[in-house]
Amino acid sequence: MAAKQVLKGAVKRKVKVFVILLFCSFLAWLVSKLSDTHTDRTTFDLVYTNIPDSLFFLGASKDNLTITARGSGWQFLGSRFATRKLSIDLNEMSYRGNKFFLAEPVYRKQIESKLPDAMTILQMDQDTIFFDFTRMISKKVPVRVDATIDLAQNYLMYGDLEISPDSVVLRGPLQEIDTIKEAHTEAVILSDITDSFKRTLQLLKPSDLVHAVYEQQSVTFSATVFRFSEKIFQVPVEVANLPQGTQIRTFPNTVEVLCKASIERLKEIVPTDFRIIADLADIKEDSPFLPLYLIQQPDSLPSVQMRQSQVEFILKRE
Repeated sequence: MAAKQVLKGAVKRKVKVFVILLFCSFLAWLVSKLSDTHTDRTTFDLVYTNIPDSLFFLGASKDNLTITARGSGWQFLGSRFATRKLSIDLNEMSYRGNKFFLAEPVYRKQIESKLPDAMTILQMDQDTIFFDFTRMISKKVPVRVDATIDLAQNYLMYGDLEISPDSVVLRGPLQEIDTIKEAHTEAVILSDITDSFKRTLQLLKPSDLVHAVYEQQSVTFSATVFRFSEKIFQVPVEVANLPQGTQIRTFPNTVEVLCKASIERLKEIVPTDFRIIADLADIKEDSPFLPLYLIQQPDSLPSVQMRQSQVEFILKRE
């Protein structure tokens, strides 16, 4: 039994030694092959970089480039021949006759600078690369918030809805953004609102904006909401453009004005803060009514409403 175990252990050791020797032999062969000089022909995908901000890249006359190069196996292994991609810097392109282009000597020099020093390019496509661009422009468009706001009973919104920012910059090809007049947000529904609020909404990009982008992707909108009270003020009617030597009586001679605001604000208001005129210049022929205009009211009232829009009148010569 012991002899069998010894024999089995000896066989395992021999197998391990064989595997190690085989690996070392392969490694020596690989190092030798990689140290040899090789010639390789490879087609690379071209990646164009540093495109000017004022231009939008539509395409190029070349998307790939075939190169035959000579170098050691190590150089091929560690160079861009392994990734099969080459970047071309468009900072060096030229413009002539309404065309942008890169001549072969220019991009050849770029490619050579990216390869190991001892690697030599034997052959390469010699075509000039032409580029197709369109001009990029920027325009500012107003933001339209798609919001449905349902206030609870006896609540009002103080002032207008605040949108920040109220306009955004759209940047893209002229033919895409030329017809865009405003930026729309995602839809939101706010129901039974009793408190002031602030929300963030994403801007929606129209489906026909393929290459254009908004310089920011969202806006905020907010409003001050408060519980209101109501108060009615009796305001005298003033008559404008009354001819000399003429007297006038209006029926009624005062008009109710309904105001909605906070209790504190309503306490500060008096009837003389309002002015209502009936203008004789606006009277319709043979009409017994004068139209009314509210020409003065206190600032920052959420809601002001005359309870009637016209009055009857009688003219009398003095």
